[in-house]
Amino acid sequence: MTKIFFLRILILYTAISFAQDSIVWNSKKDKIKIPFELSHNLIIVDVIFNGVKLKLIVDSGSDESLLFSLPVNDSIFIKEAELIKIKGVGKNDLIDAYLAKKNILTIRQYTNNNFNILVVPNQEIDIVNITGIQINGILGASFFEHFLVEINYENKYIVLHRDVEKINRKIKKNKSAPISVENRKPYIEIPVIVESIPINLKLLVDTGLADGLWLFENETINCSANYFIDVLGFGLSGVVSGKRSKVKEIVLSDYSIKNALVSYPEKDFFKGVNISKGRNGSIGGQFLKRFNWFFNYKDSIVYFEKNKLFNSPFEYNMSGIEIQHKESKWVKNTISSVDRKSNEFDKTMDFNQKMVDFKYELQPVYEIYALRENSPGFKVGLKEGDLVLKINGRKATTVKIDFFNDLFTSEDGKQITIVVDRKGQILTFKFKLEKIL
Repeated sequence: MTKIFFLRILILYTAISFAQDSIVWNSKKDKIKIPFELSHNLIIVDVIFNGVKLKLIVDSGSDESLLFSLPVNDSIFIKEAELIKIKGVGKNDLIDAYLAKKNILTIRQYTNNNFNILVVPNQEIDIVNITGIQINGILGASFFEHFLVEINYENKYIVLHRDVEKINRKIKKNKSAPISVENRKPYIEIPVIVESIPINLKLLVDTGLADGLWLFENETINCSANYFIDVLGFGLSGVVSGKRSKVKEIVLSDYSIKNALVSYPEKDFFKGVNISKGRNGSIGGQFLKRFNWFFNYKDSIVYFEKNKLFNSPFEYNMSGIEIQHKESKWVKNTISSVDRKSNEFDKTMDFNQKMVDFKYELQPVYEIYALRENSPGFKVGLKEGDLVLKINGRKATTVKIDFFNDLFTSEDGKQITIVVDRKGQILTFKFKLEKIL
Protein backbone atom coordinates (compact mmCIF):
# COMPACT_ATOMS: atom_id res chain seq x y z
CA MET A 1 0.00 0.00 0.00
CA THR A 2 1.32 3.44 -0.91
CA LYS A 3 1.54 5.90 1.96
CA ILE A 4 2.35 9.60 2.12
CA PHE A 5 3.01 10.94 5.60
CA PHE A 6 2.53 14.65 6.32
CA LEU A 7 4.40 15.98 9.34
CA ARG A 8 2.46 19.23 9.32
CA ILE A 9 -0.79 20.17 7.62
CA LEU A 10 -1.81 23.82 7.61
CA ILE A 11 -4.88 25.81 6.67
CA LEU A 12 -6.75 25.79 3.34
CA TYR A 13 -5.31 28.04 0.61
CA THR A 14 -6.43 28.87 -2.90
CA ALA A 15 -3.19 30.47 -4.10
CA ILE A 16 0.36 29.15 -4.24
CA SER A 17 3.63 30.92 -3.61
CA PHE A 18 7.08 29.37 -3.90
CA ALA A 19 10.37 30.15 -2.22
CA GLN A 20 13.60 30.37 -4.18
CA ASP A 21 15.03 26.91 -4.81
CA SER A 22 18.41 25.94 -3.35
CA ILE A 23 20.38 24.14 -6.07
CA VAL A 24 23.50 22.01 -5.50
CA TRP A 25 25.68 21.24 -8.54
CA ASN A 26 27.49 17.98 -7.74
CA SER A 27 29.46 17.72 -10.98
CA LYS A 28 33.01 18.91 -11.70
CA LYS A 29 31.91 19.68 -15.24
CA ASP A 30 29.81 22.57 -16.52
CA LYS A 31 27.09 20.19 -17.61
CA ILE A 32 24.99 17.39 -16.17
CA LYS A 33 23.69 14.73 -18.56
CA ILE A 34 20.38 13.04 -17.72
CA PRO A 35 19.10 10.09 -19.80
CA PHE A 36 15.36 9.71 -20.28
CA GLU A 37 12.71 7.31 -21.56
CA LEU A 38 10.50 8.52 -24.40
CA SER A 39 7.05 6.95 -24.17
CA HIS A 40 4.01 8.24 -26.08
CA ASN A 41 6.11 11.35 -26.92
CA LEU A 42 6.57 12.09 -23.19
CA ILE A 43 9.96 12.57 -21.51
CA ILE A 44 10.29 10.43 -18.36
CA VAL A 45 13.26 10.79 -16.00
CA ASP A 46 14.37 8.87 -12.90
CA VAL A 47 14.63 11.01 -9.77
CA ILE A 48 15.08 10.56 -6.03
CA PHE A 49 12.52 12.51 -4.01
CA ASN A 50 13.03 12.59 -0.23
CA GLY A 51 14.99 9.34 -0.55
CA VAL A 52 12.40 7.54 -2.72
CA LYS A 53 13.06 6.59 -6.36
CA LEU A 54 10.38 7.97 -8.68
CA LYS A 55 9.67 8.48 -12.38
CA LEU A 56 8.53 11.97 -13.40
CA ILE A 57 7.39 13.48 -16.70
CA VAL A 58 9.46 16.53 -17.67
CA ASP A 59 6.73 19.08 -18.31
CA SER A 60 7.58 22.59 -19.52
CA GLY A 61 3.85 23.30 -19.70
CA SER A 62 3.29 22.97 -15.96
CA ASP A 63 4.14 25.84 -13.63
CA GLU A 64 4.08 23.43 -10.68
CA SER A 65 5.65 20.04 -10.06
CA LEU A 66 3.23 17.34 -9.07
CA LEU A 67 3.30 14.02 -7.19
CA PHE A 68 0.29 11.73 -7.64
CA SER A 69 1.55 8.21 -6.88
CA LEU A 70 4.36 6.22 -5.29
CA PRO A 71 5.90 2.83 -6.06
CA VAL A 72 3.87 -0.04 -4.62
CA ASN A 73 4.48 -0.69 -0.92
CA ASP A 74 6.59 2.45 -0.55
CA SER A 75 6.14 5.40 1.77
CA ILE A 76 7.32 9.00 1.81
CA PHE A 77 7.57 11.77 4.38
CA ILE A 78 6.51 15.31 3.56
CA LYS A 79 7.94 17.87 5.99
CA GLU A 80 5.62 20.82 5.40
CA ALA A 81 2.30 20.78 3.63
CA GLU A 82 -0.53 23.23 3.08
CA LEU A 83 -3.94 21.95 2.07
CA ILE A 84 -5.13 23.75 -1.06
CA LYS A 85 -7.67 23.38 -3.86
CA ILE A 86 -6.49 23.00 -7.46
CA LYS A 87 -8.13 22.73 -10.87
CA GLY A 88 -6.64 20.96 -13.84
CA VAL A 89 -7.74 20.39 -17.41
CA GLY A 90 -10.95 18.35 -17.47
CA LYS A 91 -14.59 18.67 -16.45
CA ASN A 92 -14.38 17.52 -12.85
CA ASP A 93 -14.51 19.81 -9.82
CA LEU A 94 -11.68 21.23 -7.76
CA ILE A 95 -9.56 18.60 -6.03
CA ASP A 96 -7.56 18.57 -2.80
CA ALA A 97 -3.80 18.87 -2.98
CA TYR A 98 -0.99 19.57 -0.53
CA LEU A 99 1.67 22.15 -1.27
CA ALA A 100 4.81 20.52 0.12
CA LYS A 101 7.90 22.67 0.67
CA LYS A 102 11.56 22.10 1.55
CA ASN A 103 11.82 18.69 -0.10
CA ILE A 104 15.00 17.22 -1.57
CA LEU A 105 15.02 16.25 -5.25
CA THR A 106 18.06 14.62 -6.88
CA ILE A 107 18.54 13.87 -10.58
CA ARG A 108 22.01 12.54 -11.29
CA GLN A 109 24.45 15.24 -10.06
CA TYR A 110 21.67 17.85 -9.73
CA THR A 111 20.11 18.38 -6.29
CA ASN A 112 17.41 20.80 -5.24
CA ASN A 113 17.31 21.06 -1.44
CA ASN A 114 14.28 23.34 -1.37
CA PHE A 115 12.04 21.63 -3.90
CA ASN A 116 8.35 22.55 -3.85
CA ILE A 117 5.73 20.14 -5.14
CA LEU A 118 1.97 19.64 -5.16
CA VAL A 119 0.99 16.27 -3.69
CA VAL A 120 -2.32 14.89 -4.91
CA PRO A 121 -3.14 11.81 -2.79
CA ASN A 122 -5.83 9.28 -3.67
CA GLN A 123 -6.09 10.63 -7.21
CA GLU A 124 -6.13 8.25 -10.17
CA ILE A 125 -4.05 9.67 -13.01
CA ASP A 126 -4.78 7.48 -16.01
CA ILE A 127 -1.50 8.29 -17.74
CA VAL A 128 0.06 5.64 -15.50
CA ASN A 129 -2.13 3.03 -17.19
CA ILE A 130 -1.89 4.46 -20.72
CA THR A 131 1.93 4.52 -20.96
CA GLY A 132 2.47 1.20 -19.20
CA ILE A 133 5.13 2.88 -17.06
CA GLN A 134 4.63 3.57 -13.37
CA ILE A 135 4.77 7.35 -13.61
CA ASN A 136 4.68 9.07 -10.23
CA GLY A 137 4.28 12.72 -11.16
CA ILE A 138 5.37 15.77 -13.12
CA LEU A 139 8.60 17.78 -13.04
CA GLY A 140 7.52 21.33 -13.84
CA ALA A 141 8.88 24.84 -14.27
CA SER A 142 11.59 24.86 -11.60
CA PHE A 143 13.62 22.36 -13.64
CA PHE A 144 13.92 24.84 -16.54
CA GLU A 145 14.50 28.07 -14.64
CA HIS A 146 18.08 27.89 -13.35
CA PHE A 147 20.16 26.61 -16.28
CA LEU A 148 20.18 26.35 -20.05
CA VAL A 149 18.32 23.07 -20.69
CA GLU A 150 19.18 20.94 -23.72
CA ILE A 151 16.65 18.28 -24.76
CA ASN A 152 17.94 15.77 -27.30
CA TYR A 153 14.93 13.77 -28.44
CA GLU A 154 16.98 11.82 -30.97
CA ASN A 155 19.38 10.30 -28.44
CA LYS A 156 17.06 10.56 -25.42
CA TYR A 157 18.99 12.71 -23.01
CA ILE A 158 18.75 16.08 -21.28
CA VAL A 159 21.76 18.24 -20.46
CA LEU A 160 21.77 21.00 -17.87
CA HIS A 161 24.35 23.62 -18.92
CA ARG A 162 25.81 25.93 -16.28
CA ASP A 163 28.14 27.89 -18.58
CA VAL A 164 25.58 29.60 -20.83
CA GLU A 165 28.10 31.69 -22.76
CA LYS A 166 30.13 28.60 -23.64
CA ILE A 167 27.17 26.64 -24.97
CA ASN A 168 25.80 29.71 -26.78
CA ARG A 169 28.99 29.82 -28.86
CA LYS A 170 28.46 26.18 -29.85
CA ILE A 171 24.82 26.52 -30.85
CA LYS A 172 24.89 29.93 -32.51
CA LYS A 173 24.55 28.27 -35.93
CA ASN A 174 21.34 26.58 -34.88
CA LYS A 175 17.98 28.07 -35.72
CA SER A 176 16.46 30.16 -32.94
CA ALA A 177 13.20 31.80 -31.95
CA PRO A 178 12.21 34.22 -29.19
CA ILE A 179 10.01 32.95 -26.39
CA SER A 180 8.07 34.70 -23.66
CA VAL A 181 8.09 33.13 -20.21
CA GLU A 182 4.75 33.84 -18.55
CA ASN A 183 3.75 32.35 -15.21
CA ARG A 184 6.93 30.25 -15.43
CA LYS A 185 5.90 28.69 -18.78
CA PRO A 186 7.40 29.25 -22.29
CA TYR A 187 5.36 30.56 -25.23
CA ILE A 188 6.37 30.84 -28.87
CA GLU A 189 4.69 32.56 -31.81
CA ILE A 190 4.74 30.66 -35.10
CA PRO A 191 2.65 30.70 -38.30
CA VAL A 192 0.23 27.85 -38.88
CA ILE A 193 -1.81 27.29 -42.03
CA VAL A 194 -5.02 25.54 -40.95
CA GLU A 195 -6.50 25.39 -44.44
CA SER A 196 -5.36 28.23 -46.69
CA ILE A 197 -4.27 31.38 -44.82
CA PRO A 198 -1.24 31.56 -42.48
CA ILE A 199 -2.14 32.66 -38.94
CA ASN A 200 0.46 33.71 -36.39
CA LEU A 201 -0.36 31.78 -33.24
CA LYS A 202 0.83 32.07 -29.65
CA LEU A 203 1.48 28.51 -28.48
CA LEU A 204 2.59 27.05 -25.17
CA VAL A 205 5.75 24.94 -25.61
CA ASP A 206 4.58 21.90 -23.70
CA THR A 207 6.86 18.86 -23.31
CA GLY A 208 4.15 17.31 -21.12
CA LEU A 209 1.66 17.14 -24.01
CA ALA A 210 1.83 13.92 -26.04
CA ASP A 211 0.03 15.33 -29.09
CA GLY A 212 1.85 17.54 -31.57
CA LEU A 213 -0.53 20.50 -31.77
CA TRP A 214 -3.56 21.65 -29.79
CA LEU A 215 -5.57 24.66 -30.98
CA PHE A 216 -8.44 26.51 -29.33
CA GLU A 217 -11.28 27.19 -31.74
CA ASN A 218 -12.51 30.78 -32.01
CA GLU A 219 -13.62 33.28 -34.65
CA THR A 220 -10.25 33.02 -36.40
CA ILE A 221 -9.29 29.39 -35.80
CA ASN A 222 -11.74 26.82 -37.09
CA CYS A 223 -11.37 23.09 -37.50
CA SER A 224 -11.61 21.79 -41.06
CA ALA A 225 -14.66 19.80 -42.13
CA ASN A 226 -12.63 16.56 -42.07
CA TYR A 227 -12.34 15.53 -38.40
CA PHE A 228 -13.44 12.94 -35.87
CA ILE A 229 -14.24 13.11 -32.14
CA ASP A 230 -11.71 11.35 -29.93
CA VAL A 231 -10.29 11.05 -26.43
CA LEU A 232 -7.35 13.47 -26.50
CA GLY A 233 -5.87 12.69 -23.11
CA PHE A 234 -6.23 13.04 -19.38
CA GLY A 235 -5.89 15.98 -17.02
CA LEU A 236 -6.03 16.29 -13.26
CA SER A 237 -9.75 16.91 -13.54
CA GLY A 238 -10.63 14.05 -15.83
CA VAL A 239 -10.76 12.87 -19.46
CA VAL A 240 -10.22 15.47 -22.20
CA SER A 241 -12.16 14.97 -25.45
CA GLY A 242 -12.26 16.92 -28.69
CA LYS A 243 -11.75 16.91 -32.44
CA ARG A 244 -8.82 15.41 -34.32
CA SER A 245 -7.99 16.79 -37.74
CA LYS A 246 -5.02 18.05 -39.77
CA VAL A 247 -3.52 21.44 -40.54
CA LYS A 248 -1.97 22.18 -43.89
CA GLU A 249 1.36 23.43 -42.56
CA ILE A 250 3.31 24.43 -39.42
CA VAL A 251 6.28 26.74 -39.96
CA LEU A 252 9.17 26.99 -37.50
CA SER A 253 11.93 29.28 -38.77
CA ASP A 254 13.11 27.70 -42.04
CA TYR A 255 11.45 24.38 -41.29
CA SER A 256 8.06 23.43 -42.68
CA ILE A 257 5.96 20.50 -41.50
CA LYS A 258 3.01 19.69 -43.73
CA ASN A 259 -0.23 17.81 -43.01
CA ALA A 260 0.38 17.73 -39.27
CA LEU A 261 -2.18 16.28 -36.88
CA VAL A 262 -4.05 18.81 -34.76
CA SER A 263 -6.44 18.42 -31.84
CA TYR A 264 -9.16 20.87 -30.81
CA PRO A 265 -10.09 20.22 -27.15
CA GLU A 266 -13.63 21.06 -26.08
CA LYS A 267 -13.79 24.49 -24.43
CA ASP A 268 -15.54 23.17 -21.32
CA PHE A 269 -12.42 21.30 -20.27
CA PHE A 270 -10.55 24.58 -19.67
CA LYS A 271 -13.14 26.27 -17.49
CA GLY A 272 -11.48 27.50 -14.31
CA VAL A 273 -7.98 26.99 -15.71
CA ASN A 274 -5.74 30.05 -15.97
CA ILE A 275 -5.02 30.56 -19.69
CA SER A 276 -2.33 33.06 -20.69
CA LYS A 277 -3.65 36.13 -22.51
CA GLY A 278 -3.61 35.65 -26.29
CA ARG A 279 -2.77 31.95 -26.13
CA ASN A 280 -4.08 29.96 -29.08
CA GLY A 281 -3.00 26.46 -28.07
CA SER A 282 0.07 24.30 -27.47
CA ILE A 283 2.81 22.47 -29.32
CA GLY A 284 3.65 19.12 -27.76
CA GLY A 285 5.80 16.03 -27.97
CA GLN A 286 4.69 14.71 -31.35
CA PHE A 287 5.95 17.98 -32.89
CA LEU A 288 8.81 18.79 -30.49
CA LYS A 289 10.49 15.38 -30.87
CA ARG A 290 11.39 16.23 -34.49
CA PHE A 291 13.97 18.71 -33.18
CA ASN A 292 16.72 18.86 -30.58
CA TRP A 293 16.18 21.87 -28.32
CA PHE A 294 18.05 24.34 -26.12
CA PHE A 295 15.79 26.26 -23.70
CA ASN A 296 17.23 29.52 -22.33
CA TYR A 297 14.57 31.07 -20.10
CA LYS A 298 16.90 33.79 -18.79
CA ASP A 299 17.46 35.25 -22.27
CA SER A 300 13.95 34.35 -23.52
CA ILE A 301 15.13 32.28 -26.48
CA VAL A 302 15.11 28.70 -27.77
CA TYR A 303 17.58 27.13 -30.19
CA PHE A 304 16.74 24.07 -32.24
CA GLU A 305 17.83 21.84 -35.09
CA LYS A 306 15.96 19.06 -36.83
CA ASN A 307 16.91 15.46 -36.10
CA LYS A 308 16.32 12.03 -37.63
CA LEU A 309 12.72 12.03 -36.34
CA PHE A 310 11.85 15.09 -38.44
CA ASN A 311 10.07 13.16 -41.19
CA SER A 312 8.29 10.74 -38.86
CA PRO A 313 4.64 10.36 -39.84
CA PHE A 314 1.96 11.98 -37.70
CA GLU A 315 0.18 8.87 -36.46
CA TYR A 316 -3.18 8.31 -34.84
CA ASN A 317 -5.16 5.31 -33.67
CA MET A 318 -7.03 3.88 -36.68
CA SER A 319 -8.88 1.21 -34.67
CA GLY A 320 -10.87 3.52 -32.42
CA ILE A 321 -9.94 1.30 -29.45
CA GLU A 322 -8.20 2.82 -26.44
CA ILE A 323 -6.45 0.28 -24.22
CA GLN A 324 -5.08 0.75 -20.74
CA HIS A 325 -3.03 -1.32 -18.32
CA LYS A 326 -5.82 -2.04 -15.84
CA GLU A 327 -3.83 -4.07 -13.31
CA SER A 328 -1.31 -6.86 -12.92
CA LYS A 329 -2.00 -10.35 -11.64
CA TRP A 330 0.13 -13.21 -10.38
CA VAL A 331 0.04 -16.21 -12.72
CA LYS A 332 1.33 -19.66 -11.78
CA ASN A 333 3.18 -21.38 -14.65
CA THR A 334 5.01 -24.70 -14.92
CA ILE A 335 8.74 -24.11 -15.47
CA SER A 336 11.57 -26.17 -16.92
CA SER A 337 14.89 -26.87 -15.26
CA VAL A 338 16.56 -24.02 -17.16
CA ASP A 339 14.22 -21.51 -15.48
CA ARG A 340 14.96 -22.53 -11.89
CA LYS A 341 17.32 -19.68 -11.04
CA SER A 342 14.37 -17.63 -9.85
CA ASN A 343 13.24 -17.92 -6.25
CA GLU A 344 9.63 -17.28 -7.26
CA PHE A 345 8.53 -20.92 -7.54
CA ASP A 346 7.16 -23.68 -5.35
CA LYS A 347 6.86 -27.44 -5.75
CA THR A 348 3.89 -29.77 -5.75
CA MET A 349 3.13 -33.38 -6.73
CA ASP A 350 1.45 -34.23 -10.02
CA PHE A 351 -0.84 -37.24 -10.53
CA ASN A 352 2.14 -39.49 -11.32
CA GLN A 353 3.81 -38.53 -8.01
CA LYS A 354 6.55 -36.57 -9.77
CA MET A 355 7.83 -33.30 -8.42
CA VAL A 356 6.78 -30.30 -10.57
CA ASP A 357 8.06 -26.73 -10.28
CA PHE A 358 5.83 -23.69 -10.68
CA LYS A 359 6.95 -20.13 -11.22
CA TYR A 360 4.82 -17.14 -10.24
CA GLU A 361 4.92 -14.30 -12.73
CA LEU A 362 3.33 -10.85 -12.53
CA GLN A 363 1.49 -10.36 -15.82
CA PRO A 364 -0.42 -7.34 -17.16
CA VAL A 365 -4.18 -7.15 -17.61
CA TYR A 366 -5.23 -4.88 -20.50
CA GLU A 367 -8.68 -3.34 -20.76
CA ILE A 368 -10.57 -1.41 -23.41
CA TYR A 369 -11.36 1.83 -21.57
CA ALA A 370 -12.77 3.89 -24.48
CA LEU A 371 -14.16 3.35 -27.96
CA ARG A 372 -14.50 5.99 -30.65
CA GLU A 373 -18.05 6.01 -32.02
CA ASN A 374 -18.38 4.59 -35.57
CA SER A 375 -14.75 3.39 -35.52
CA PRO A 376 -13.80 -0.09 -36.82
CA GLY A 377 -13.62 -1.49 -33.28
CA PHE A 378 -16.95 0.06 -32.36
CA LYS A 379 -18.73 -1.27 -35.46
CA VAL A 380 -17.81 -4.94 -34.85
CA GLY A 381 -19.19 -4.86 -31.31
CA LEU A 382 -16.25 -4.36 -28.96
CA LYS A 383 -17.23 -2.66 -25.70
CA GLU A 384 -15.64 -0.63 -22.94
CA GLY A 385 -14.56 -2.92 -20.13
CA ASP A 386 -13.60 -5.83 -22.42
CA LEU A 387 -10.37 -7.48 -21.24
CA VAL A 388 -7.89 -8.23 -24.03
CA LEU A 389 -6.68 -11.85 -24.10
CA LYS A 390 -5.11 -12.10 -27.58
CA ILE A 391 -4.48 -9.80 -30.50
CA ASN A 392 -3.26 -10.97 -33.91
CA GLY A 393 -2.12 -14.23 -32.39
CA ARG A 394 -0.15 -12.68 -29.53
CA LYS A 395 -1.15 -13.30 -25.93
CA ALA A 396 -1.83 -9.95 -24.29
CA THR A 397 0.16 -11.02 -21.22
CA THR A 398 3.34 -11.23 -23.32
CA VAL A 399 3.31 -7.69 -24.79
CA LYS A 400 3.89 -4.19 -23.49
CA ILE A 401 1.27 -1.51 -23.93
CA ASP A 402 3.33 0.17 -26.69
CA PHE A 403 2.60 -2.92 -28.81
CA PHE A 404 -1.07 -1.90 -29.10
CA ASN A 405 -0.18 1.67 -30.04
CA ASP A 406 2.26 0.50 -32.72
CA LEU A 407 -0.28 -1.96 -34.11
CA PHE A 408 -3.22 0.46 -34.22
CA THR A 409 -1.16 3.16 -35.96
CA SER A 410 0.58 0.79 -38.39
CA GLU A 411 -1.18 0.83 -41.78
CA ASP A 412 -4.53 1.49 -43.38
CA GLY A 413 -6.44 -1.74 -44.08
CA LYS A 414 -4.41 -3.94 -41.72
CA GLN A 415 -6.41 -6.91 -40.42
CA ILE A 416 -6.90 -7.04 -36.64
CA THR A 417 -8.13 -10.15 -34.79
CA ILE A 418 -8.79 -9.57 -31.11
CA VAL A 419 -9.97 -12.02 -28.44
CA VAL A 420 -11.56 -10.53 -25.31
CA ASP A 421 -13.05 -11.62 -22.03
CA ARG A 422 -16.43 -9.96 -21.46
CA LYS A 423 -17.53 -10.84 -17.92
CA GLY A 424 -16.38 -14.44 -18.36
CA GLN A 425 -17.52 -14.83 -21.96
CA ILE A 426 -14.68 -15.31 -24.48
CA LEU A 427 -15.39 -13.45 -27.74
CA THR A 428 -13.43 -12.98 -30.98
CA PHE A 429 -13.74 -9.92 -33.23
CA LYS A 430 -12.17 -9.09 -36.59
CA PHE A 431 -11.87 -5.73 -38.33
CA LYS A 432 -9.53 -3.65 -40.49
CA LEU A 433 -7.79 -0.43 -39.55
CA GLU A 434 -9.33 2.58 -41.28
CA LYS A 435 -7.52 5.79 -42.13
CA ILE A 436 -9.90 8.77 -41.77
CA LEU A 437 -7.60 11.78 -42.14
